[in-house]
Amino acid sequence: MEGIINDDLDRQSQRPGPNGTQPLLTKGTKVTIIRAENDGRTLWYVTSGGTKVIANKVELDAYSGLSDLDKSHFFICYRANKAGIPVIDMADAPSKLAFANLPPAPNRDFKVMELFPEVWATGVTQAVTRLPESRKHVFVYIHGFDWEPGLKLELVPQFVQSYLAHPQNSVANVLYFGWPSYGWRKKADDRSIGYGEQFTRNGLFEYFEVLSRKLKEAGKTLNLVVHSFGHQLLNGMVNPGDGHSIPTGIFENIFLMAPDITHLAVQKGGVQLRNMRRKFKGPHFHYNYTPLKQLAKNVHIYYDPSDYLLYVSSKQFNLNENTAAFDPRPDAEGLTTDFRNLGSYGDEIFKNDPNLQLEEGFNFYNVLDIIKNSTDPEPDPLYYGFLDNTDDAMAKAREGDYSGIKLLSTFWDRHFLMNHHAYLFSCRPVVAHVLQRLAGADAQPPVREEEAPIV
Repeated sequence: MEGIINDDLDRQSQRPGPNGTQPLLTKGTKVTIIRAENDGRTLWYVTSGGTKVIANKVELDAYSGLSDLDKSHFFICYRANKAGIPVIDMADAPSKLAFANLPPAPNRDFKVMELFPEVWATGVTQAVTRLPESRKHVFVYIHGFDWEPGLKLELVPQFVQSYLAHPQNSVANVLYFGWPSYGWRKKADDRSIGYGEQFTRNGLFEYFEVLSRKLKEAGKTLNLVVHSFGHQLLNGMVNPGDGHSIPTGIFENIFLMAPDITHLAVQKGGVQLRNMRRKFKGPHFHYNYTPLKQLAKNVHIYYDPSDYLLYVSSKQFNLNENTAAFDPRPDAEGLTTDFRNLGSYGDEIFKNDPNLQLEEGFNFYNVLDIIKNSTDPEPDPLYYGFLDNTDDAMAKAREGDYSGIKLLSTFWDRHFLMNHHAYLFSCRPVVAHVLQRLAGADAQPPVREEEAPIV
């Protein structure tokens, strides 16, 4: 994989290889990276000359090594734009979608164009039919929270490389759905859910209905994958309010990765939860993922009990920073209990609480189990290997004590925690598992109620 050094290196960021100490690399130097190594939580890239460079000092060209067809994808812009320039600041939900080709043209301003459903769907279908017949699956990818207001385009090649470079790949193309997912975490839920509601009320599912139909006619399938905070947007999309409805059968599969949303979204019939900011603005929240089964044939949920960022998200959302302990009382003090994170717990709370009824038809997968049971050889971290995350605070959080979960930890250890949270991209066994689901492998059988452990 090709890369470029993004800063002048020193003896702390560059290590000698088998040929001994080499001159320090300087900013702008192009290098070929052949593999990677983990030293504790630190990732090092190994160059073709054997020199080791700390990973955060290298900008990888994650498209390198792919064919021209595999490098070409689409950005779907669900943001307001002015003269084709996406608006970075807060803005109302747009009434139509725009798009751009990816990767963007070098040395040019990033611009989007109006998206016409029939024309665009024809173009996407023509592009994927030029690939081998086995490459039959098209992804719509909705990204998660953005630490800073931007377009998050850097995630696109990482997603593309992790799937398209896999030896069993059957993915043909990725349609990258960009939306304004930033802001102070305690306020962002209202805006994100509202953006989702407006998406459906403005009839924007039509774009995907037309595309799905044309792909099916060509023997291809349309699939949806959502990561992290993107699930707040998704919740609004499938719960648009009275007088509005969602279409049926657009997607073959929906993959929910690290869903940053309450576990009660998969309760039978969903749930109406208190909005702790209602005294300032906004209604209470209606969370319900039942309609996803209307959108797709199969719904797959991937959760990770060791995902620190999701515990931080839960704690930040429900304003329980002082005691951080679960409280089952049905009042403002019980927010933590209600908002336990689907991406942290999956269906485990339902197995242990006889008062909860899980909606049928969802397939749950524990990422740690997938990795533990994988028969693949230990993956090279250069190609998105997995580094486990163990923390006493997370163990306590799973039992109801969030006092050890610290927001500042995500800043001091941001590189590692963000990579772990992005296990959809970074973990080769999970990618293989997703590809098996695309191939029609049997989903994990649900645990029958009488077989589930009751606490």
